Amino acid sequence: MSTRQWRTLLRGVRGTALCLAVSLAQVAFAAYPDRPVRLVVPTSAGSGPDAVARLVAARMATLLGQQVVVDNRAGANGVIASELVARAVPDGYTVLITTGGHTINPHLYRKLPYDPITSFTPITLLLRSGGLFVVVTPTFGARTVAQLIDMARATPGKIVYASAGVGNPTHLGGEMFSQAAGVRLTHVPYKGGGPAITDVIGGQVPLMFASGAVAIPYLKSGRLRALGYTGLKRSEQLPDVPTLDESGLKGFEVNGWYGLYGPARMPSTIVNRLHESTREAVRHPETRQALAQLGMELADLPPADFARFLVEDIARYGRVVKAAGIEPQ
Repeated sequence: MSTRQWRTLLRGVRGTALCLAVSLAQVAFAAYPDRPVRLVVPTSAGSGPDAVARLVAARMATLLGQQVVVDNRAGANGVIASELVARAVPDGYTVLITTGGHTINPHLYRKLPYDPITSFTPITLLLRSGGLFVVVTPTFGARTVAQLIDMARATPGKIVYASAGVGNPTHLGGEMFSQAAGVRLTHVPYKGGGPAITDVIGGQVPLMFASGAVAIPYLKSGRLRALGYTGLKRSEQLPDVPTLDESGLKGFEVNGWYGLYGPARMPSTIVNRLHESTREAVRHPETRQALAQLGMELADLPPADFARFLVEDIARYGRVVKAAGIEPQ
């Protein structure tokens, strides 16, 4: 056989091998998922993200035909969970749900073990929360935001507030409130919203800027009392709670969101499958009603739009952290 014939044969073999590899990959992706999916949550059980994740995971499992296992990896304001997912195999079997802490962390830590943009595959911004509730222990002296401000001005630094961790939106909400009201509060960070709200209920800490997912059940049961709400419009779940804008802090707003990611370089077929399943999950009437009870609104940003949102949110929180005077660790 001539050299030219050998080259022609080799090209044919290579082409066949490539087609076979592509076909096998397509079959593998088409079969996704064929085993349980791990949904990593960067906070403890009982926190807002945990409550949201469990609602979404239960419905996703039905849609995907596989169990979606919630894996709580609390600590370091979400860095532990994010690093775990950033280092995972990008096969769609390890995904991450986070709040705005993901875009705040680049401004809190001098060196992260991952890049908040390039180490991940954005899947969807699935939910928005309208705002945070300013909640207090029922025996706390202030019954309105104005009274809280007066107490804080009379005793600078004496009023303590809990948060789900340094740099968490529940922390920055307190910092932004202090700046807007011209007061000084003392911050006590916890490893998640669950432990923080537990201590507020128990009276160990009197105050918290808490997410609806954490606070609403306790507010409705009377175990906590709400002074105000950081959204620009009142919560549909608790319409009697005034906004901070109504309470004298004009234009004050702090809200949040929940996003889903995979490791970098995840195949688009799997990304689209996960986006579709989460979109259907949160739109299911029962899940949607349960999320509404936690103050959640549907967002449904597709992967490309979510990617742009992340870049913009990192820039936005950079300005907030700088104004709060928080030094990177």
